[in-house]
Amino acid sequence: MEPVAITGLGVISSIGQDVSTFCDNLMAAKAAVGPTPWNNEEGMENVWISLVDGFEPLDWMEERVAAGTDPFAQYLIAAAVQAVEASGIDEFDPFRTGVVMGTCQSGAESLCEAQQGYDERGIEGVPRKLQIMAWPNMAAGQISLRWGLHGPLLTVSTACASSVDAMGVAARMINAGQADVIIAGGGDRARSLIATLSAGLYGMYTRQPDPALACLPFDIKRNGIMGGEGAGVVILESAEHAAKRGAHVHGYIRGYGQMADATHPSSPEPNGKYEAMTMQMAIKDAGLPGGAADVDGVVAHGTATTIGDTAEIRAINSLHRERDTTLRVASVKGHVGHTVSAAGAMNLMAALRSMEIDAFVPTAGTTEVDPEAEFEVVTRQPSEGPVNVVQVNGFGFGGQNASLIVTRA
Repeated sequence: MEPVAITGLGVISSIGQDVSTFCDNLMAAKAAVGPTPWNNEEGMENVWISLVDGFEPLDWMEERVAAGTDPFAQYLIAAAVQAVEASGIDEFDPFRTGVVMGTCQSGAESLCEAQQGYDERGIEGVPRKLQIMAWPNMAAGQISLRWGLHGPLLTVSTACASSVDAMGVAARMINAGQADVIIAGGGDRARSLIATLSAGLYGMYTRQPDPALACLPFDIKRNGIMGGEGAGVVILESAEHAAKRGAHVHGYIRGYGQMADATHPSSPEPNGKYEAMTMQMAIKDAGLPGGAADVDGVVAHGTATTIGDTAEIRAINSLHRERDTTLRVASVKGHVGHTVSAAGAMNLMAALRSMEIDAFVPTAGTTEVDPEAEFEVVTRQPSEGPVNVVQVNGFGFGGQNASLIVTRA
């Protein structure tokens, strides 16, 4: 892949609603952990979640837009506003600028509330704008509307790999000459009672009295995910376009790999075979002269589930056990929970900050690393040392495997 410049970043998260605060809290190993809004529901006691607190839609959009959008889309619009402002682009070429967004749960909250409204009040309880609130493509649509963009407009829904795929697809579209600039990312909201209860019933959560132990990626005591929410958005440009306008470049997407696991609806192949193949595809696509040995660190998917982390550990081991230098690995889910479609974009921001300060992001909460890991899981504080090439992983239900290679500007 030809390098694609990353020139703008925006985020809405439980540990910061701007990129600087978010990244500072990542490096400080700060975790946002609290009870679910349904803590008194049977089966949900002592289940923890990481929620965005104090988000004000009207800080980011007009009232009429806020009234007609689901919260997942509001998060994405807000992150997009930040990213556009940070990019320094004052005016887009409308026919050479696209939008590619990822979402998984999309408008589930609006749908659940509409069903409740119908059950309680009949037709009058259903919002008139329900379709434009609930449909998955409406976040991307609202972003294109805000800036009057007529380029490619896509929504990707590949479970927890959605934003990795959104950014990877966008980078390839830029390489193919379909656009000069693409606003890309992903986001989800975590407050749908039915979705959260179903995750608990499916065994993704384990009731844990101690919130400090809610989410422990790669730890021997790991016992399941912590729900999370938010959005992450980036501005991607062809390297030529970014250079021509003198843009500040945070880093480059150099490689992208994507393939199906085809093993189980919700569990990866136990040895991480297809995750490893996906990672290798991204490394090959990046054309790294030293192959996997050139990767300084991996911002892993790292969900803190027993099965998921084991497969990813084995995938990373298989690619890196022959290297001469220590590979640093981290997961941000101990900080912000599993943000679903936002996870990959947040991982990318962790990678970029690690390159900026030459210190690899730590994994919040984790203290006793699984001995099967043949690499350094960074814990407690950043691991200092040069960071020039980072691999960013995103794996999801349905066998969605995706990975990016990101390099220093």
